[in-house]
Amino acid sequence: MPLYEYDCKDCSKQVEILVSSATAKPSCPDCGSKKLTKLLSVIGSPVMANGADSARKGSFEPGNCGRSQCASGGCMNGN
Repeated sequence: MPLYEYDCKDCSKQVEILVSSATAKPSCPDCGSKKLTKLLSVIGSPVMANGADSARKGSFEPGNCGRSQCASGGCMNGN
């Protein structure tokens, strides 16, 4: 079940609710109101060391993946 964040229009609290389906109409766990607005959630994402260029090539720098081919310049990861 996905976890969604909602803002309750009656009690002005922000709550997280496990919702069984996308069409379910949850109620506020604090006041019981059905007047909830779904909020846009922020998610965590790994950051690549060298920005977009690193994301396109892969996250390995030569010599960092532990393979002997990388250290000698013949990396198998496209670097």
